[in-house]
Amino acid sequence: MKAVEVDCVEHVYPDGTRALCGARLEVEEGESVAILGPNGSGKTTLILHLNGTLLPSEGAVRIFGKPVSKKNLDWVRRTVGVVFQNPDEQLFMPTVFEDVAFGPLNIMPRDKALREAESIMEELGITELRDRIPHFLSGGQKRLAAIAGVVAMKPRILVLDEPTIGLDSKARDRIIQTLSRLKEHYGLTLIFSTFDVEIVPLLADKVVVLKDGCVIYQGGVRGALTDTSLLREACLDQPPYVRLAEELGLKEKPLTLKEASSLFSRLIQTIRR
Repeated sequence: MKAVEVDCVEHVYPDGTRALCGARLEVEEGESVAILGPNGSGKTTLILHLNGTLLPSEGAVRIFGKPVSKKNLDWVRRTVGVVFQNPDEQLFMPTVFEDVAFGPLNIMPRDKALREAESIMEELGITELRDRIPHFLSGGQKRLAAIAGVVAMKPRILVLDEPTIGLDSKARDRIIQTLSRLKEHYGLTLIFSTFDVEIVPLLADKVVVLKDGCVIYQGGVRGALTDTSLLREACLDQPPYVRLAEELGLKEKPLTLKEASSLFSRLIQTIRR
């Protein structure tokens, strides 16, 4: 079943900026999709159309077959949970627990809402943050708290804008592990925008590349991340293991540390023979 359909969507901001120009994409239920592109390509604008924060100037967005419109925004926003690039935009209560419970308290009976908040904080391993003031958390902790608050509302689709931006390697790895676990545990459809090409093969089944508000690629992860001309056009870096393989003149292009380790182990064994 198609979880998301973006059909010839155009979006023009009040100042005349055309941020999306006939964008088209489809996301199947249960897929993980990475949205890549340079600054100004329309990534954030596209994401904000998925839960009705923005509505198209032309075209249509459908969630599980239902059009995103003013008439059904409540249903859309329960179905599509969005985690913004800056978690401070979503953390505003006196404590982390109150932040995580805020959304559920608006849509569930109080006892159930509090249980959901407790459960998701335990799932994400942040129960120790329960009584902390969100403003004083680290960047990684804020991101986890924001994710917890969205997932506690039980969306079917989880959308994240640059989920690892500004994080150190430890916090970045924890976010990757958390998203992988949440997707598996809750059967979520996962959509995220990123500049960080290294996380794409760890999380995504599919890649969408935007440039100047248009979708210029929609397909497999390997096809996108090994296409030098596509990455150059989209102002994206090559994944480091792909670049290393090319510099060594290797035909096989590993996308992850695991793939690179396997490739180089095989090469070493061949040389020793």
